[in-house]
Amino acid sequence: MRRALVVLLVLALAAAAALWIADRPGTVALSVADLAVEAPLWLVGLGLALLLIVFSGLVWLLARLRGWLQRRRLKRALRHRDDGDAAVVAALEALAAGDGPAALKNGRRARKLLGDTPLTLLLTGHAARAAGEIETAEQSFRSLAGRKGAGAFLGHRGLAQLAVERGSQGEAVEAAKAALSLRPNAGWAQAIAFGDSVRHHDWQGALRLLPEARGDSETGYRRAALLLAAAGEETDATAAQRLEEEAVSAAPGLAPAHAALVRRLRAAERTRAADKALERGLAAASHPVLAALAVEASPGEPKGSRARRVASLAGQVGGAEMALAAARAALEAEQWAEARRWVERGRAGGLEDRRLHVLLAELAEREFAGTERARIEAEAHWRDAATAPAEPVWTCTACGATQPEWTPACTNCGTVGSLRWGEAAAIAPRLALPAPIPGL
Repeated sequence: MRRALVVLLVLALAAAAALWIADRPGTVALSVADLAVEAPLWLVGLGLALLLIVFSGLVWLLARLRGWLQRRRLKRALRHRDDGDAAVVAALEALAAGDGPAALKNGRRARKLLGDTPLTLLLTGHAARAAGEIETAEQSFRSLAGRKGAGAFLGHRGLAQLAVERGSQGEAVEAAKAALSLRPNAGWAQAIAFGDSVRHHDWQGALRLLPEARGDSETGYRRAALLLAAAGEETDATAAQRLEEEAVSAAPGLAPAHAALVRRLRAAERTRAADKALERGLAAASHPVLAALAVEASPGEPKGSRARRVASLAGQVGGAEMALAAARAALEAEQWAEARRWVERGRAGGLEDRRLHVLLAELAEREFAGTERARIEAEAHWRDAATAPAEPVWTCTACGATQPEWTPACTNCGTVGSLRWGEAAAIAPRLALPAPIPGL
């Protein structure tokens, strides 16, 4: 309806213009050099109208042609996109099936159809890696890593993965640090950078890569191990003590942390603070290293006084290790009955390893020295000691290796904070770089 009204309005205006011109006859003259042309006014108006109609027709035709070309280009682009998407899916399926060459072929086709997008570069890199064409994979990942914005992190991850697989630690660390600048919480990158810091004894750098943790968690043990390692290299005694105190807070169940702090306080002649630190350590982590510190005699301290002090501490903190320490102190003070009483308390606390039977053999030899009873009882205890379980040792929860002394990192696999007292079961070690997403 509106279109019909517009057409009628245009016709009415044209008729009005024609009548207006008819009522006003005249001529139009055009002269160019020696050429002069005269025409009636109505004829000139008619010619202009026809020219306008022809121009409008040409504009309409050009617009239709342009629209047709745009639609054709769009259809071609959509077809390329569909073909590219199909190539991406085919490459992913080939990767999932373990067919590296087919994955690379489809990845290159997707890249040709879709261009060098983050997805096609990532796909080509992993496909080339699966096909064994490491140079092509590295080129794709490097191109992806060089892009600003989306995909750069994945490019660095691909470069790190290639470096880890070929054993190039320097390149892996470089890629991991670049990835951390984009995503600071990336676990795999943190693990690679952490390992590099540990290898170079950059304890503070390694600590910055670990979150805060307390309460004997795995992270707490790792932090405590790093703190103790840093304290061992610290030349400032006050700063070293702060590091050891932080280690105790991070992993209260780690006996070497308590032992290091007690030794530090004793060296500074802060006897009362050292005794309190020892009590807290024994209550949180019963261990022979702390029991040995408890038995350690003060300068000029009589054996009887030491036995009473150790017995008092053992009664206060409890634990089989302190019971054994109290028995040893009583034996040294020749308090035979007291020594036997503490041996039984240790046995009631679950202590049945070789140390218990060795102490009983020594007790029999010294209490009944020179008698047949001493020989018979001592021989019986030495036989029991030969068949009794060995005393607990430090065991790495990452590789299962054992060692007699605690160190910040396992001497076999180098894992930081993995040593546990008496834990023989080992867990499977975690990869520094986790396995990629299936197909990628």
